[in-house]
Amino acid sequence: MKLNPKKENPKAILDKVFEFADKNPQDPMALSASLMVVAKTIYLNVLGPEQTQNMLYAFAENLENHEYKQETIH
Repeated sequence: MKLNPKKENPKAILDKVFEFADKNPQDPMALSASLMVVAKTIYLNVLGPEQTQNMLYAFAENLENHEYKQETIH
């Protein structure tokens, strides 16, 4: 699966992720990594690189009380 987040919209990327998931149903790590690519792409487009980095860090560190500049649904 080849993705170019700067040239494709999130829906097109998500479509590729689901296509990939259909081809690899026994690999949950591959699916979750693919979904992370979609989330990262959307965050970059909406929040920018600094806030995206903060979001991904907070997710990895399980920071529940982390302050964000722009609210998200998370």
